[in-house]
Amino acid sequence: MSEPDSPATGEGNADDPVINIRGERVGLGPLDSSLLPLIVRWQNDFTTDVLRGNTPQPSSRSAIEALWEPLIAGQRPDWIGFAIYELATNRPIGILNVRDYVNPNRTAEFGISIGDPADRGKGYGSEATILLLGYAYDFLGVHNVWLDTLASNLGAIRAYERAGFRRIGVRREAHRIGDHAEDVVLMDCLRTDFRALGGAESPAQASG
Repeated sequence: MSEPDSPATGEGNADDPVINIRGERVGLGPLDSSLLPLIVRWQNDFTTDVLRGNTPQPSSRSAIEALWEPLIAGQRPDWIGFAIYELATNRPIGILNVRDYVNPNRTAEFGISIGDPADRGKGYGSEATILLLGYAYDFLGVHNVWLDTLASNLGAIRAYERAGFRRIGVRREAHRIGDHAEDVVLMDCLRTDFRALGGAESPAQASG
């Protein structure tokens, strides 16, 4: 499923985004400071913030830049993030990351956000998740990837299940917004689960 791009052949537009891992409809590329205006807009969407398990609050550009610039510069150890691009238009549609992957247990945590509501429910998240899992297993040597999400975020749960995640537990009423308490669903995916569902090895790993 995950296929690193081959070296440039001179084709394409110089303004096209760099794509590290290419799928059928989406590609994953490096995060860049040019994405910060989009990130500011995405993180100030309260509905999106609720789905991500955050308490909605206004976030200034300076505050968001202070958070993201070290990540974009690669200054946080144990954290690798990608921008998600719709390949048909080369349009950035979200961000995903794998983190806390350097440990003797070969575990890692996963996170993803599709920025605009209009881009959700189209399968982009599932495909991007599959690409990221292939990268984590093949290039980072991870065996177990886990995540948590709100029980009400049914679209995300279905997308994660399509990518190979399984529900492993529930933290009851562990997230609260105002007077509303909600369950948090825990999910994980083993490398062996991923392969059993047809997640292909990367060319570099398969040939090694």
